[in-house]
Amino acid sequence: MRILIFSDIHSNKYAMKEVMKEKFDEAIFLGDIVDYGPNPSETLDMVRNISKYMVMGNHDFAAAFNKDCLCSQENHELSVYTRENITLKELSKEDISFLRKIPQNIDIKIEDIPVSLIHGSPSNNLYGYLYPWNISKENFKTPFGSYIEDGLILVGHTHFQFLVPFGRMTLLNPGSAGQPRDNDPRPSYSILDTDTGSIDMKRFNYDREALNKAISEKVSDAIQRNKLLSLFRAL
Repeated sequence: MRILIFSDIHSNKYAMKEVMKEKFDEAIFLGDIVDYGPNPSETLDMVRNISKYMVMGNHDFAAAFNKDCLCSQENHELSVYTRENITLKELSKEDISFLRKIPQNIDIKIEDIPVSLIHGSPSNNLYGYLYPWNISKENFKTPFGSYIEDGLILVGHTHFQFLVPFGRMTLLNPGSAGQPRDNDPRPSYSILDTDTGSIDMKRFNYDREALNKAISEKVSDAIQRNKLLSLFRAL
């Protein structure tokens, strides 16, 4: 079985269309469907139509409950601007209701291997940042005071793709499928093949011109528009 693992699409339906061309049997989404991009409702439909499991991201939580996303200061202004001027204007009441019901974490088993699905980190589901260089045992302390000590841990949030071992655990971040922020301008996702036990870290290209046009049509503020195009690497 081929399992698609993806995260942080951020209302980028053009990238999402490319993700959906991949061959997979099941899909896992690790949070942040909305904000920043120009097509929140359409992207939400695509994500929920293919995903067997979904967890909530901090931007999903912000849109669902009208809260601050508590994202980095570097992008906070853009987040607020797009949430107020695109996301909340285009999502229906049914969309908002759906976002509110997405769980913040899910524990499953794949081929008898325990798998934890979280947007941020086990210790901070919505807002925790995990990078390969800052992993510690405390990151895996659950809200109940216990520690995750083995299995596959799937996270998103950082827009940084990596696959690293830590003790008896394997930590996987598929990167951002809609808005990469690591050293590769191409969006990313991962494929877990349960038959071979392999995890492939994928990168792809998509129609950036279409995204550029959509952002340009919906964002009249030139300063915010240019920041968004730069953030999406769609200039």
